[in-house]
Amino acid sequence: MGIILAIDGGGSRTRCLAVDRQGRVVGTGESGPSNHLLVRRGVVLDSLAEATSKALAPSALLPEQVVCVSAGMAGVDYDKTGAGEMEEAFREIGFTRSLITGDMVIAHAGALGGRSGVLALAGTGSCILGIGPSGERVKVGGWGPVYGDEGSAYRIGQTALRVAASAYDGRGPQTILVSALLSALELSDFRETVERVYVEKMESRQIAALSRVAYEAAESGDEAAREIFIQAGGTSGSSHGSSQMP
Repeated sequence: MGIILAIDGGGSRTRCLAVDRQGRVVGTGESGPSNHLLVRRGVVLDSLAEATSKALAPSALLPEQVVCVSAGMAGVDYDKTGAGEMEEAFREIGFTRSLITGDMVIAHAGALGGRSGVLALAGTGSCILGIGPSGERVKVGGWGPVYGDEGSAYRIGQTALRVAASAYDGRGPQTILVSALLSALELSDFRETVERVYVEKMESRQIAALSRVAYEAAESGDEAAREIFIQAGGTSGSSHGSSQMP
């Protein structure tokens, strides 16, 4: 049986499909984060190994029997910068043949079916990718949490913490985000979030997960939470991107 593994590796989770020569999905797998720029190499390897082993389990195939791994990975740029490190990671877990590109490239292909157009990708991080009719490309954003990630789950989660801290201090409007975040983090006092964030060093994906808390607060009518999403949706930049399209 000839199997190809199709992988979407992100900052919060990694998903894998095992596909046979007739295009049928014969196995699926999901695991944790695999963005090598945001998590330790050991975490990346564990996530890739777990997702691929789950996908291969129904067919009882070994990694060396897989025809090819095709992966769109967060942490790999639209021009495949960073792909070499991921190719090495796949070799380390037993896959000798791999085709690696950026996660924004596979998202563009999935959304537009290979047609030209512009994709706004907002997951744990965020970026904009435009591909023209002749294959020319422009990417804006995708710099990660330190530089930007405007409109991303990470930025929304981070802003929720900031808004709640401001409310706790009495500097900002009152919001249910204070109690909602405490419940989500299983803490009793908002001051305890300092240790959770700085001492325990919350990962980007964990902060991104707090975007769900902010969303539920906004849906309930909390104005401070609603404003977070209004700002996230209206964020714009002046960057000219990584390349130019006519």
